[in-house]
Amino acid sequence: MPLPNHVQEKRDEIVEQVIQDIQAGKPFFWDCEHYGKPAHNIAQGNLYHGLNRMRLIIASKENQFTDSRWGTYQQAQTRGWQVRKGEKGSHIEWWSFSKTEKGIDPATGEETRKDVRLDRPMVKSYVVFNASQMDNVPPEHPITIDESQKNAYMENLLKNSEAKIFFDESYRNYYQPIQDEIHVLPREKFRTLDAFYATCIHEIAHSTGHKSRLDRNLMTGGDQEEYAKEELRAELTSMFIAQDWGLAFDEKHYQSHEAYLQSWAKVLKDDPNELYRAASKAQEMADYIEKNMLLKGMELPPDRVKDELKRTAPQKEERQNEEVKGKSSTRQKAGRTDPSKETKAKDMAMAM
Repeated sequence: MPLPNHVQEKRDEIVEQVIQDIQAGKPFFWDCEHYGKPAHNIAQGNLYHGLNRMRLIIASKENQFTDSRWGTYQQAQTRGWQVRKGEKGSHIEWWSFSKTEKGIDPATGEETRKDVRLDRPMVKSYVVFNASQMDNVPPEHPITIDESQKNAYMENLLKNSEAKIFFDESYRNYYQPIQDEIHVLPREKFRTLDAFYATCIHEIAHSTGHKSRLDRNLMTGGDQEEYAKEELRAELTSMFIAQDWGLAFDEKHYQSHEAYLQSWAKVLKDDPNELYRAASKAQEMADYIEKNMLLKGMELPPDRVKDELKRTAPQKEERQNEEVKGKSSTRQKAGRTDPSKETKAKDMAMAM
């Protein structure tokens, strides 16, 4: 299904920037400054997922944002925050695959509601701003995970890997789809424990393609383009999980992937939307790993992001005053994004 022109144009802009960075030898998306703080929406604390998560990682890297909080112009105002004049927002997408239809139960006369799948999904574009682009914003409380707790979750992941892991290699790490086995270097061969975990996650990500799991075609038969696509999916998966659990990638990690970079650049040049398909698939892979391996038999850690948003939320009386004030004043413009030209729907909480 062809995307609306304005949506495709924004996608193409981001992909072109990624390709230029790859060709210039810049690190891809991994940057230890932004790990452990996944991008989340300021309205509910919901994490952004898949392609939107990747978009905001790129925006943070390009603009050197270190704050993980994002929201629309109106969401910022609701919290008493103000997007500074001249700031440029970042575009995200919201996809809807179903709609709610109302009806009347003939037997009871009561109203009924049911979800009906759309013949063609609906896509909308929204503009969000980073908290670093706003005034009156309280400092972001560091969202950290205890080192021993983090390692316990990582060890649980290795223990519950659905593909058996062998720590028996001397110079390479790989997943063997026919035997459904993972082979990696022993942990003492890695410079850091985080690097060891990240490498294992990368190979576990490949293993999710087994026919008994998410069933991707892993037998590329020497097709370098298909191989590059699978590597891109696995690396994005590794990045998403590392960001969620506070693993740090260093320069060595980037160097170990230099061989793939030009292959990725070619794939993206041939089809810019492959980056977005890869991000969506990587989110599916990361969710599978967390649900079936990493969190298996473990309690989910407390959601400190949402706790922090509740703590810094304006009081009810303050919000009402802001609403009255907002109705009697003109909304400020914010760079190229003129809020007066945005529909109210675009201020909904989007955290795909």
